[in-house]
Amino acid sequence: MSSAFFFLKNPLHKSVEEYYGARLLFFYCRVKTYIELRLWGEEEMKKRVLTPFWSMCHVALLFFFFSGQALADEVILENGDRFSGEILEVRDGILTLETSYSEPIKLNFEAVRQVSSSEPVELHLTDGEVLKGKISTDASGQVAVGAGPKREAVAVRLENIAALNPPPKEPATWKGNVSVGGSWQDGNSDNMSASVGALAQRRTENDRFLINFLYNRSEDDGTKTAENTYGQLKYDYFLSPKWYLYLNVDMLADDFQDINFRTSVGPGVGYQIWDEENRSLGLEAGVSYINEDRDEGKDDSWAAARFGINFLYKLFDRVIFTDQFVIYPNLEDTGEYTLRNDASLITAVGANWSLRFSNIWLNNSNPAQDIKKDDFTWIVGLQYTF
Repeated sequence: MSSAFFFLKNPLHKSVEEYYGARLLFFYCRVKTYIELRLWGEEEMKKRVLTPFWSMCHVALLFFFFSGQALADEVILENGDRFSGEILEVRDGILTLETSYSEPIKLNFEAVRQVSSSEPVELHLTDGEVLKGKISTDASGQVAVGAGPKREAVAVRLENIAALNPPPKEPATWKGNVSVGGSWQDGNSDNMSASVGALAQRRTENDRFLINFLYNRSEDDGTKTAENTYGQLKYDYFLSPKWYLYLNVDMLADDFQDINFRTSVGPGVGYQIWDEENRSLGLEAGVSYINEDRDEGKDDSWAAARFGINFLYKLFDRVIFTDQFVIYPNLEDTGEYTLRNDASLITAVGANWSLRFSNIWLNNSNPAQDIKKDDFTWIVGLQYTF
């Protein structure tokens, strides 16, 4: 009877049905024995059926116990702790185990010494290979993966497992925003300003594509006082979750800086320090070829280095700060450079709509004649996020 009591106290069974089924069988055996003792007497009962009957009950109860154990996945940690249940997944270094006696348990996968499953699992290795099959830990400490279609059983090291039963990947989609700003004044003065911008980004596990556009125009008493257009195309290819290579193209047209069309094209390397919804920080360094077509001044082209910072941080529940900074030091004429800094404060007002306050700073250390080095543009507008 000790095995029956052990079963009833055992928390590792995978289903409530197994637990109550064993209890029902146990009490059935007790009642049946009590009735037979009354009918036959203790001595006659022992001779006829007591020993074989109770042996059969023990066998049945032990079957319930060990079948529950056999059907459970098992995880053993380096410190000897043992857990049974159903392995849901291993993702980002965390193993999640579902049990019938508590909320899902999360374990540091680096602390796992042995792991086994009662059902086939999907194993993703660090080299990109995907294996499917039942797993167990062999004597050498490696994870043995059962044979699959057109594949023999293989053994892999725990540290080579990147994920187990990962959730299906969401298809890559374009995300970004469209913003519109402007002002109009009529009466003693006739002023108008307008701004239209858009940013779209598509991110996958291996790469990222960015499109950026901004147009500004202002007039004072019918006379144009500012007009400029900026565009950017950028492709990032990730070598690892942090490191990536990029190819960037910047374009600028600004009548009041005597820039008919300036292009900057070049590759580089980046490091993604943060890449989260509420905070993002990336550092970049590379080289560029810059070609500048001027309206009045002399056209020019040169080689330049490129250093960039892309920053996003959620300050409060509804407030986000973003900043994109890039500087191009001239490699042919030391001391000369151009830079652009686009800083924005975005406040959500409801649904996908936000108020956007932006400041754009353009600096050219060697501008055309009669052109100032610095240009500042302030924009207040409405932004729609998609």
